[in-house]
Amino acid sequence: MKLPGLIAGWRRRSPLTLILVPVITLAAIVSAADIVAAIQNSPNASPWLKQNAHAVANLAINVESRGDTNAYNGSCCYGVLQMNRANIREYAGVTPEAYRQQSLQEQINAWASLTTDAMNSSVVRDLLALGTFDGRPVDGNLVLACVQLGIGNCRRMINSRRCSGFADSNGTTICGMADRMVGGTGNSPGGTGGTGGGTNPGTGGGGGGWKPIPEVPVAPTMEEGFRKASGQSMGNVRKTILTIGIGATALIVGSALLSVWRRYAKGGLAVDQFARHALQAGLLLTFIAIAMTVA
Repeated sequence: MKLPGLIAGWRRRSPLTLILVPVITLAAIVSAADIVAAIQNSPNASPWLKQNAHAVANLAINVESRGDTNAYNGSCCYGVLQMNRANIREYAGVTPEAYRQQSLQEQINAWASLTTDAMNSSVVRDLLALGTFDGRPVDGNLVLACVQLGIGNCRRMINSRRCSGFADSNGTTICGMADRMVGGTGNSPGGTGGTGGGTNPGTGGGGGGWKPIPEVPVAPTMEEGFRKASGQSMGNVRKTILTIGIGATALIVGSALLSVWRRYAKGGLAVDQFARHALQAGLLLTFIAIAMTVA
């Protein structure tokens, strides 16, 4: 039986599926290898980006989106590499919602075009020319963090000669982001702090980040007011609500399964009927577990 027909059959036969099928939508999760391949295949990726494709994968998986092409941070940024609205409009030519539905290759093509432009900045050239910065090598991770958090902000860091020369509103430094890209602790536990990647020194305006930063000309939004009033970002609250909702759904499914067991124990269900309900409940609980890992 084809999957749509199977789901339709479940919905007719068991109330358990009526609870869960409308609730869970699995995100489009890609692997580091997928991102590396997309960079290598992108006509917009510079030779430097292709040579550092693994660093791009580190940025996407470990910092920006955990590989979720449908990701939205609750304030400004979308997709596997968290491009902001202005750059999606300029480099992808679509709305943010349409961008989230694009394939990995399409998202990478837009991000690569943006980042290749930013790489032509004198700020990036100056950073590369240093070889080492504040006692650490200038590698692909540090350069991408420079671009992602904004080349204007990167210039501030370079001028200070210290990694601490710039930190966003979350306390994330460019060096801290680079550390997180390779699995280090970094400075901030969730998402990046800017919308970097802008091509003009002195501005951010680019690919990634979980919140707007003061250096980026962002119009006042509900996010800022919400954050000040509650002390939490809208993205974090959204994740909390989603987790609670999934947990409540799991409890409902578990309760329904317990009711089925009691009916079976009292002789109200045949063995094959009980087995069918148990299988359905097991599959639904598996879907819940998967959804909780990508929430």
